[in-house]
Amino acid sequence: MQPVIQSAIIPHRVQYDCLEALNYSGSKELLKSPAHFRLYVTAEREQTKALRLGSYVHALVLEPEKARLAFAIAPVCDRRTKDGKATYEAFTSALEPGTTVLSADEAEEANKIAAAAKGCIDRHGFKFKHTELMFLASYMDCPIKAAIDAVGEDGFLYDLKTCEDASPAGFLKAVRAYRYNLQANFYKAAYQAGFKEHVQGFRFICVEKETLQTAVYELGPDLMAYGYTDFVKALETYKACMASGEWPGYAQDIQTLDLNKAPSDAAAPINFA
Repeated sequence: MQPVIQSAIIPHRVQYDCLEALNYSGSKELLKSPAHFRLYVTAEREQTKALRLGSYVHALVLEPEKARLAFAIAPVCDRRTKDGKATYEAFTSALEPGTTVLSADEAEEANKIAAAAKGCIDRHGFKFKHTELMFLASYMDCPIKAAIDAVGEDGFLYDLKTCEDASPAGFLKAVRAYRYNLQANFYKAAYQAGFKEHVQGFRFICVEKETLQTAVYELGPDLMAYGYTDFVKALETYKACMASGEWPGYAQDIQTLDLNKAPSDAAAPINFA
């Protein structure tokens, strides 16, 4: 195994979020329009139940020590009563700064999902040499950053997904809706550029939240080819906007949409010369 390039690794999520570089989530917004991307990078992130749940599941599966230190389960008490209020205040006063608090119900749900994910990983015999790997790389002279769930000893990159529908048809729909083929291409390119290691492929470990059914998927050549095209387009748009300082929105001319005609590019044209 080749050594990890230490200078490329970003040890803390706060540092990762503050670093100015293109990432997968930003690329999705950039493909709508550069204006969407600027709104994305400047917006305040609200910690929703879905984000809390997903973060805790990832920690339980990939970083058990972090799950113990960075998360806390709120006591079950009626905070409208004097005793309940005192119990909750005692709980919060003992928390370390930055601790994520989950309700007992959220923790129970997360533990069930995490157990299903770990069972799936064990059945397939997946072994990881890196988990929750955050790093900076350069690709096509563009700074990019990635936060990869797991790097397998088998040369595959892995991403853990909690899904409403983890069936083949359901996950394919999610791939199209959330551009997971772009994610696969982005992370593969970033890892190979950052660590000079060949990537065998990209796999999604999926857990259906309601039924706890699991599945593992790789994307076929057509989906990956479309994802690579989107990846390169995002890189070129990002570099052009950084160079010009302009972040245009949708094209302002009248456009025609039809069933057998692909929509034109969402963003206003940018001169790449």
